[in-house]
Amino acid sequence: MDGMWLEALRLFLYGLVVLSLAGIAFVAGAFTAKKLENPPIVKIVAEVPSADRQAAADAVEAALAARFTGSNREALGHLEDARRLYPAKRGLAYQFGLTYLDLGDYEQAEASAKRSVERDEETSNAQALRGLILLQKARAEGRVAAKEPEIMARLRESRETDPLNPMPLYIMGEAYRAAGRPELAVDPYRRALERVSKTDSYLVTTVKAGLAGLRLNHKQSDPPLKLQEINGVLPPEQLFFGAADALLRGDKAAASGYLAEARTRMPAKTFEALLQDSFFQDYLDASIVNDPQTPDLQP
Repeated sequence: MDGMWLEALRLFLYGLVVLSLAGIAFVAGAFTAKKLENPPIVKIVAEVPSADRQAAADAVEAALAARFTGSNREALGHLEDARRLYPAKRGLAYQFGLTYLDLGDYEQAEASAKRSVERDEETSNAQALRGLILLQKARAEGRVAAKEPEIMARLRESRETDPLNPMPLYIMGEAYRAAGRPELAVDPYRRALERVSKTDSYLVTTVKAGLAGLRLNHKQSDPPLKLQEINGVLPPEQLFFGAADALLRGDKAAASGYLAEARTRMPAKTFEALLQDSFFQDYLDASIVNDPQTPDLQP
């Protein structure tokens, strides 16, 4: 009975972590929650034409869809298209690492995951991915027990980077199971489930889905997005949608105002996690999104 329960928990967590691997990463940033009296100025990444940025984003979405169906070679081709269109696109190295792992190319997967860590892109997930790569390779070679200390060291790095990330805990459980000690897997699985429930709030899920839809459906000729007020007040998710729409249209001042207002009206960790969404990773200056010493969104 205990074995059946453990397997059911494992499969449930697997589904959740697959979503995380696909790019819905639960990243809590390191920005402080200082309230701003004046709207900040948002830096825009403008070196690549917006059409190419959009095409690269579409290529990544196509890669994720292909990987979900097991078409890993097709996914790799889409990622290569994205890299050709937008070489500096954040998160690409991480997605290459996942795809190479699914193809069983451990060397290329490790190189891509390591590159993601070095660039400070999807850092906690990429560190956990390095642990998963080592685990999968050790499984194939029948050397899980021998490699367990190195696997766990990589997972510890991931947890130190982002204590709320469920991915390293899930992989820890997988490593214990692979080493023939399923009783030790129960606690990491439970803690992974707790992290998912705490970080994947309704608001975060709603905003992430909305950002993805805005980016995929945006056309240059579109009018400004009509935001939905409640009793004359914009809900928090509408503030992020307004900021995203403004960034897509190149209106830096409007985007700044929306983000400044959002920052003052929600818990710091929630704001930080949403600012780390891949949409803002692509459209905001990297120093704003990733520098833990940056207290404000300043020029």
